[in-house]
This record gives sequence, C-alpha cells and structure tokens, in this order.
Amino acid sequence: MKGFRFTPPRIIAISYFGIALIGALLLALPISRHVPVSFTDDFFTSASALYVTGLSTVTTSTTWTTFGDVVIAVLIQVGGAGITFVTTSFYLLMGRKISLGARMVIAEDRNFGVHGVVRLMKAILQFSFAFEGAAALLFTLYFRFVYHYPWDRAVGISIFHSISAFNNAGFDLWGNSLEGFSTDPFVLLLTSILIIFGGLGFIVLAELYNFRRTRTLSLHTRIVLRVTAFLLVAGTLLVLFFESYASMKGLSWPYKILNAWFMSVTTRTAGFDAIPVGHLKEVTWFVFTILMFIGASPGSTGGGIKTTTFYTLIRTALSTARGRSEIVVGERSIPQEQAQRSLVIFLLAMGVVMGCTMIDAALEPRIRLMRIVFEEVSAFGTVGLTTGITSIVNTPVKWVLIFTMYVGRIGILTLLISLVQKGQSKVKRIPERILIG
Repeated sequence: MKGFRFTPPRIIAISYFGIALIGALLLALPISRHVPVSFTDDFFTSASALYVTGLSTVTTSTTWTTFGDVVIAVLIQVGGAGITFVTTSFYLLMGRKISLGARMVIAEDRNFGVHGVVRLMKAILQFSFAFEGAAALLFTLYFRFVYHYPWDRAVGISIFHSISAFNNAGFDLWGNSLEGFSTDPFVLLLTSILIIFGGLGFIVLAELYNFRRTRTLSLHTRIVLRVTAFLLVAGTLLVLFFESYASMKGLSWPYKILNAWFMSVTTRTAGFDAIPVGHLKEVTWFVFTILMFIGASPGSTGGGIKTTTFYTLIRTALSTARGRSEIVVGERSIPQEQAQRSLVIFLLAMGVVMGCTMIDAALEPRIRLMRIVFEEVSAFGTVGLTTGITSIVNTPVKWVLIFTMYVGRIGILTLLISLVQKGQSKVKRIPERILIG
C-alpha cells in the first residue's frame, strides 16, 4: 500500500492480533483440548489470555489439556509483560544490542519514553519472575500440605495461578475461580498481593525497590500509590455496605471484610472472584463497572483508562472550577497536553464501550442491558469479571468482545494512531469563543 509504513503503533496493533491468532491455532490442536471447541472459542480464549483479560466462553479446567494450559499461561506471560517481551528476552539472552527502532516499539508497547527502555524491560523480566516464582513456591507448599494436592497438581496449579494473578489475567484451573477459597485468608491475601503489585506498573515497582537508596519517589509513583490506595479502600467499603447482608450474609464479619477487600482488589483488572458476581446486587455491579473502567496503572499488566488518567481528569476539573489555568499537584504541575490526552483517552474509551454495548444489545436483546454494560467494561478494562453471560452469548457478540479486549489491551490511542496517517496542517485558523456549560 502506497505510503504505508510500519510505525511502532502499527507494529504493536498487528503483533497483538497476530500472536492471538497463533495462540488460537495452537489451542485448535487436538493435543490442546479434551472436548471439541469452535474456532471462535479458540480465538476468544487465546485473545483473552494474551490481552490478560480472563473472560472465557468455555471452562478452562475441563476444556483444555495440560498442553492447552501451558499455551494459555505463555500467552498470559507475554501479554502481561508486553508483546515485546519475546523479542527483548531473545536480545538480552543473546547479548545483542537492541536497535533504536526496536526501542521505539518497546516504548510504545509499554507506554514509556525511549530513554531507559531496555533497563525497563530488564526490570520487567526480573520483577515478573521474582513475584511469580516466590508466589508459586508458597502456593505449592500450601496446596500440598493444607489441601493435600498431589505434588504435580500442586506445582502446576500454583505456577499457573501465580502467572495469572500477577499479570492480572483472571484465568483459573478450579472451574469456579476462587469461590472455593472465600474463607481462606492465605489464598485470597497472597493473590491480592500479586494483583496489586502487578497492577502498579513496573516503573513504580522499580522506584519502590530503589527507594532505600534514592529516598525519593517521582510524581507519577506518588499519584499511582495514592489513587490505588483510595480505590482499594473505597471499593472495599462500598462492597461491605451493599453486600454484607446480601451475597455475604452467611459469612462472619472477618470473612466479610476479607471478601470485600478481595473483590475490590480484583476489579483492578484481575478478574478472579471469591463471591459469584452474578449473585451481587446491580448497584454493586455499577460500582465494579466504575472501578474496572479506571483499571490499573500505566506500564502495568492491567488495563482500563489507568489510575493516572483518572487522577489527571479529576485534578483538571478541580483546577478549572477554581479558575486556575495550571494543574498543580504539590510542588509540581501537570502539563496541559497531558490533561488533553487524558480527556481524549476517557472520551474514546467511553465511545468504544458505549458503541460495542449498543451492538451487543442489538445482537442479544434477551440479555439485560446492565449485564452487557458490565461485560463490555470488563472486556475493555481487561478485567475478566462476568455476571455469567460470557458462555451463553452468540458468536457475533463474542467477536465484539474480542475487539473490545483488543482495544483495551493495546490502548485506544495506539489503535487510533495505527489507523491514521500522521499529517499536520500548516493553515492557522482564527480562534473564536463558544458558550460552554
């Protein structure tokens, strides 16, 4: 095609689709499954794993063989670390220098500047394997000696669960997520730790790791930590308020608090549940929809519009309401172009979710609208929570959800830039004020 260039956003967009297709072809092999599965379900599972979502049209524990589980785990690992995980790992292992072009692709994929991008990828590899390895060891010992799993099952399920939790994927091998562990603090709290640290972002993890030496944290890290803490606490309190005497009425207060905390954590784009989401009140679904839409933090394994985008929108609104042109945060200020970018991300994300929701509603008129909205936001935020409709929707809706997961994972701006040829008009137009509000 004349004028077409493989820019970093286009490489990212094509790569995420291509690897999902390869994963679907691997899952389509007879060695990957116990029962026949349509190609749509193969592709849906592959895309959900690569885009670290966790929505599934089939039951993972009974559909896929050990080989299929390994394929899913690898897709989750690649998707969580970023599509550039494979190529960068190869370069680092071979001791080869990474070209500027490759650095630009990595920077686009990880939402990071070109400077220091290789150091960031090394940190991603180190943190991923450190968290996943330590958690897998703890889970293995726990499942072996507390639940008396055979060693092979304890090891396999622990590795898979640790990868799925740290990468905020939400896939499980039990068949009912973590509903069987609603009164097990060890499983829920250790899973929470993996989800939270996976959702903070690798830049934040690196700064926290070096804090003892530097004694400083960037504005980005401080914002991420504050917003994350606020959302976790607010989500816990709201779940307790709405569900204590509803879905959790049979639990004692310590377990109510534990499960409210876990359900708040899992909306950070993880997708596990300890209380069946379909049993919750609609108002709780609404709370979860907001939390899922905000999502995790930039450069993390999670999705959503991101915590920093949400924070920037709030600070911009407050500054505007106070008549200030500068967005002040402590002794720093946020550039106006970042405020504009945050607004664009928010509006485009709302457009994708609303557009796909209307298409789903037209294709599946028998399903209540709130369930469809919840499903679409879960797909866009790469969360994986469901009210129970994923496995019963028709094939066209499954492909709409695949598209939503795809957009949520690569980023709405990356997709937009990959489709549009860059060009800037040199014509300057006369500004004119309009009435607003």
